[in-house]
Amino acid sequence: MKRKIESDVDLLVTNLVIPQHILDDMIAHARELAPHECCGLLAGTGGVVSRIYRITNIVAMEGAQNLSSFDPAKAAHLERLSPEERAEIAFVMDMQDFSTAKKDMRNNGLDLQVVYHSHPHDPARPSVTDIKIATDYEEIWPKINLPIPAYLLISLMHAAPDVRSYWIKSGQVSAAPFTVR
Repeated sequence: MKRKIESDVDLLVTNLVIPQHILDDMIAHARELAPHECCGLLAGTGGVVSRIYRITNIVAMEGAQNLSSFDPAKAAHLERLSPEERAEIAFVMDMQDFSTAKKDMRNNGLDLQVVYHSHPHDPARPSVTDIKIATDYEEIWPKINLPIPAYLLISLMHAAPDVRSYWIKSGQVSAAPFTVR
């Protein structure tokens, strides 16, 4: 079963289509939360995104010691920062928002396609932490009945946003091209 999920995801990433209005909404979300990172999910069917879910970034609201997805060095670094500074360099999705999105996907026959977040001050490429978390979640997605998603990053470090999507598997990153329609 796991092999089937991976094959479906490879196909999904290769054929990913994001409507212009959803891309515009993601960029608006990133700009609204800057200088903090935004995060969210894109869902749809057959590789075509049809819904965006803006998810609250709780890093700004909780102490880093409570955020288990970070290694001890990153958690120690985050703990020294103010909540506002933490949210500029990291994100953790609010689980209530995530659960609400997952339920809506299920109720509407949609599949998770993409996890997105912004890099307000950095390029649109996965950080070491992004890669670690995506790799850790490879085993979790199937357990919560969701396909393994592509990862989309929105960089705001220049006047024009840079949006790129990636496939992260076993710690390896490769481009996941998408089409905007």
